[in-house]
Amino acid sequence: MAKDTSEVLASYMQILSNLIYASERLTESEMAMIISSLNRWVTKKNLSVKRSYGVGTIVQMEWGNNFSPELSYKHPAVIIEEWANTVLVIPTTSTLVKVSAAYHPIDNPSGKWYYRKVGAVEGFAHDCALILNNAKIMSKARIISVLGMIAGDVNDDNGVFREVRKTMIKNFFSKEWIEHQKLVQAFEQEKEKNKALQEAYDKLLEENKLLKSADNKETAEKNEKSEETN
Repeated sequence: MAKDTSEVLASYMQILSNLIYASERLTESEMAMIISSLNRWVTKKNLSVKRSYGVGTIVQMEWGNNFSPELSYKHPAVIIEEWANTVLVIPTTSTLVKVSAAYHPIDNPSGKWYYRKVGAVEGFAHDCALILNNAKIMSKARIISVLGMIAGDVNDDNGVFREVRKTMIKNFFSKEWIEHQKLVQAFEQEKEKNKALQEAYDKLLEENKLLKSADNKETAEKNEKSEETN
């Protein structure tokens, strides 16, 4: 056990010493978040949560103590993908600088792709920015509460949820995205060729019907004249 090992106890005392030293240089609010994060980890680290939240759900999460520029402590997030015990989430921030720099199709079409401005229209309590390049797979035990649901149908290609997923694929896996786009373009070209061939075929089919009709008419007229002669 750890308590029976002098080396571990020495490291434990070093951590306490470092925390005391850090507390003299941190704000009250940040120290409170660090303590809250550590306390949640100690009490929830072995918790297995198999509840289904659903993609597009907005949740409050404990991001833990991380290195800069990774996100730390409590932040809302959107569930982008879900598995049995884990979720892929994108955190949000209300920092004005990041919200102002964030991409928005109407407000700021030239904004940074890795920030996506969202607000009440998209189902959030207020204006904030999704931090796409801080997306992370996390344990469901880190979910503190459910805050809502992203607006619109998550399967709608024109909705914000699908837009965000496509933006992630386009920028995280740019080579694969380019290859995919080439395939899409090639497919569309083949569809146009097929459409042209189908139209030509339909035209020939119609002409064939007219020729057959004319031929049948001519044959009928000949037969009629032959019967009159007889």
